[in-house]
Amino acid sequence: MFRQKLLVIGAGIGQIPIIEKAKKRGINISVVTLPGKQPGIELADDVFYCDIYDRDKIVNWAREHDITAVTSDQNDLMNPTVAYVAEKLELPGNRFNQVMSYCNKNIYRDNCDKIGNPTPMHIAVDSIDFPGLDCPLPWIVKPADSQSSVGVQKIERAEDFKPALKAALGHSKTHSAIVEEFFKGREIVCEGFINDGKYYLLAFADRKYFELTDLLIPSQTVFPSLVKKELLGKVLECEQRMASYIKPSFAIVHSEYLVNEEENNICVVESALRGGGVYISSHLIPLATGIDINDVLLDKVLGKKIDVDKVFENRKDAASAYICFYLPEGTVKSVSGVDELKELPFVKKICLDTIQKGQKTEPMLHKGLRKGPILVCGENRVDIENNIKIVQKTLKIEVETPKGEEKGIVWS
Repeated sequence: MFRQKLLVIGAGIGQIPIIEKAKKRGINISVVTLPGKQPGIELADDVFYCDIYDRDKIVNWAREHDITAVTSDQNDLMNPTVAYVAEKLELPGNRFNQVMSYCNKNIYRDNCDKIGNPTPMHIAVDSIDFPGLDCPLPWIVKPADSQSSVGVQKIERAEDFKPALKAALGHSKTHSAIVEEFFKGREIVCEGFINDGKYYLLAFADRKYFELTDLLIPSQTVFPSLVKKELLGKVLECEQRMASYIKPSFAIVHSEYLVNEEENNICVVESALRGGGVYISSHLIPLATGIDINDVLLDKVLGKKIDVDKVFENRKDAASAYICFYLPEGTVKSVSGVDELKELPFVKKICLDTIQKGQKTEPMLHKGLRKGPILVCGENRVDIENNIKIVQKTLKIEVETPKGEEKGIVWS
């Protein structure tokens, strides 16, 4: 009996939901990853220890092992390799240049300029000798091809520019960064699915940020968004234009925008042909919309014919969110409330296993150092905001700082 052999690029936490879905279907799973404690290794039938950027080596291995499908999810870094393998082996998927048109921030912004999607003033930079933008501070400096806010900084002072640019270039595999003017607004995310260049909207969400850091790190993503429909309509038009322009074969698409409701403007932040991380595509989208978009993705990856229009006819409107937090630098003295959280019917997932009494806590430097997430659901936006407050009142973690002070969780 024929058995599909799925190659998953990466074996980190973001790939676990798609691996688990494939295993339930009886599919043979191979993962590509460097040696380490990646959770996908234990779930896989076969493991190829290799750098995900060694693409030709991965193609040769996949060909030798009769791989019939390739995918990944919730991670920017994996998807160019997914597309490269699919293209070389003529498997279902997007072409490499299509994925790079989304995942590389400089290419994406250039495409936005071509089709009229609003972006801030921006320029690609590959040297710290770049003098700066021809507009007033503040500026945003970021690597062209990183994730999790690594290397991203908001620059308020001219003397901070070159150190920030050096850091951004250092975090880029291609030694390329982007410098752009700061757009004042609140961030929303737009989750969708593209099939043969046609864009299908899943949901909009509002993003909240930690206030005590300048590193632009989200504390919550909450579905649905409360932004007025007129602005959400503008975002949807941008997503449709880009999908029609690039014409991906199929993909979950995760995009981030800034909206200024006072001036009735929007601005693109970035986009990628993959599901939103922190369990957005695997958990929050099904909770908010009733559509298990990872099932749809897996069907397409395996070459199964599926009526995407029919899938989206059954979309519902509910609410979901992830909640993250960080801890003051010091030593964890106590953790309480976890068992109580597990009893709350609206709490769907708790990722707190790494927090233990006696643990040393790190300073907050990028998104990957956030604690959590805790995933919650609700009937509507009011309901889920109340549920988030209950979670925050229930979970208690005390940290002793180097000065001997006792401090608790930083939620916002």
